[in-house]
Parts: sequence; structure tokens; C-alpha cells
Amino acid sequence: MKPKGDVFERIKTEPLTGKKRQVAKYILDNYIEASFLTAAQLAERVQVSEPTVIRLAYDLGFRGYPELKDALQEKVQVQLTTVQRLRRNPQRVSNKSPAIQSLIAEAGNLDSLVHSVNVREVKRVVARLVAADKVIILGYKMSSVLAEYLHMALKNSVDNTVAVTEATGLFQEELVFAGPQSVVVGISFPRYTRAMIRDFRQAREEGIRTVAITDSELSPLVEHADHCLLAPCRAVSYVDAFAAAIGLLCAIATEVSIAAEEQLIGRLAKLEELWEEDELFF
Repeated sequence: MKPKGDVFERIKTEPLTGKKRQVAKYILDNYIEASFLTAAQLAERVQVSEPTVIRLAYDLGFRGYPELKDALQEKVQVQLTTVQRLRRNPQRVSNKSPAIQSLIAEAGNLDSLVHSVNVREVKRVVARLVAADKVIILGYKMSSVLAEYLHMALKNSVDNTVAVTEATGLFQEELVFAGPQSVVVGISFPRYTRAMIRDFRQAREEGIRTVAITDSELSPLVEHADHCLLAPCRAVSYVDAFAAAIGLLCAIATEVSIAAEEQLIGRLAKLEELWEEDELFF
């Protein structure tokens, strides 16, 4: 289990001496570069031995250097541009097909989600959604596809559900009809847009319950969220990796559908009649 607390604060406050202090200073001064170096590469940069780097990780409370490296990568991920993410991605292996690498990475994201999802928080979010008189789902740029997915998955179970996928003022038009029983779901993954953070914060300031669906506790949405659910999105390329995010949204919608099953069955039966009449499906 990773130690709690900001990794940079741990580095700054841990009493270190000699060569380990040199390594710590290098990390603080060059943290983006350091987050993508192996222990051997970092040791070479600072001109110390590899065991010195490994011992520093243990001194900081990590189970080894890979865990320290993961903590650094989580910290800097939000600052990387698309080009930097593509150039620096450590998951790319030259002797494997990029397509296979992508599938392996997504399988890893799903596995991480299964073992880390906060089931109690999921149930609290589901209870909020089922009781809501209005649900506004926010998702901009690539996250807009996730917002549309959740909207489609929820709209038969939850009354008055809308998706806002462009920062054109539509969110504010929906927000004026929201109240204490309403919920705003903000979905955002790196790179986070300023418009998303602004609109999500505004919802909280207006007294609306907020749910953040994002990738990390370091996400700028977290501080404005009443509830937060995390889905890992480590990717091989600049293309966003959303398998875990889709899985999490599906899990939420599934729980909502079961909770609202009584009214949902009636609605679906009526829908089937209308679809049959219009010959919608093949």
C-alpha cells in the first residue's frame, strides 16, 4: 500500500543525508523527467549508486522504487501535454504491436479498477442519482463521449437527465433549473479542461451535489466534489484509454437500473411497444 500524503511533501520533510539527499533534490528539481527514469537511469543522472536510489524509496515509505516512480507519474500526469505523454510513455515496447500494447494496458486499467473501486462510494452515488430531481452530466473534449454514454445508460432509469458536452453556456442554462435534490456529474480525464473545472466548481458553489468521475485524487475536480469515483486511464499513446472509465460508468448505471427497477420495467415495456410500432430494430 502506498504511503499517504503528497509525495513531494514526503521528500521535503523526510530527514535525508548524504547521497540520498542529492537524489531527493534532483527529483524535486527535475520531477517530470525523474518520473520516467528507471532507478539505474536516475542513479546515473545524480552520479550515485542504484542501491542509493532504491534505499531512498524505502526511506520515503514506499515498497520499492517502482512504487515511488508511480507516485511521481501520478503527480505530474496532469501537467504533461499530449506530445509529452506520447514521447515519454514508459508502457511502449518496441517488439510488441502497438494495438496489442494498448489492449494489455486497457486490461491492466480494468484490473486496477476491479481491485480499487470504492464500492461504498458507488452505492452513495447511486442513491444520489436515484433520488435526484435533475441530473446534469458534464463531459468536454474526449470525455464528452463518456458523458453521452452515461446519459444514454441512465435516462430510462432517472427522470430529467441531460448531458452537456460543450462549454457554450448550455450548462448554466441547465443549472438554473437545478436545486438541492439535483446532481451534477463531472467526467474528466487528463488533459483536464479549464471549462470543466470552472463549471463543476460553479455547480458546487450553487449548492448542487457534485459527483466527480476522474482518474486520480490529484484531479482538479476532486476538491469540488461531494463524491468521487476513480478509474485508471494509463495509455500507450496520446489516445485516451477509457476502458476502465466505461466499465465504471456501466457499473453505476447497472446499480441505478436495479434500484429503479419497478418504474424502469414499465417504461421499457412502453418503449418496446413504440419501437415495435416504428420498426426501429432489425
